[in-house]
Amino acid sequence: MIKFTEILNESSEKIKCEHCGWSWKRSEGGKDLYICHKCGHDCHPKSFDNFAETRLKGATKITKQAKEKGGHAMLTYHHFNVKLPYYNKASEGKFDVVDAKKEFKKLLDELCKVTENVNIQQVEFQKLVGKIEVLGELIIKHK
Repeated sequence: MIKFTEILNESSEKIKCEHCGWSWKRSEGGKDLYICHKCGHDCHPKSFDNFAETRLKGATKITKQAKEKGGHAMLTYHHFNVKLPYYNKASEGKFDVVDAKKEFKKLLDELCKVTENVNIQQVEFQKLVGKIEVLGELIIKHK
């Protein structure tokens, strides 16, 4: 006969994928305990925040190096500098995927309009594409 405490312990020992709904016992997790074996989603607590924090560190480093180099590297600076507030907000747990999707769509529409007559300067183009890129990364990772 199964004891009630065994049932409670087993349920608290389960991990559920918030992406596809699949669940598994910790004991069945294997080497990558928090990686869903059905869809591959990273279910580790704080994985999104950690992703954003890692990306923030990388973008900060690239921004600093590009600014120090100057010249044509300033295009890289502008491309990555616009990403910093987005990564920072996400790393602090303040990412709103609904708002991000709205902004992403608005920026994509803006890019499509620009391609009609290519009426944009290099710096503004780098900023626009940088924002589209960071929002896309965060929206995809947030799934």
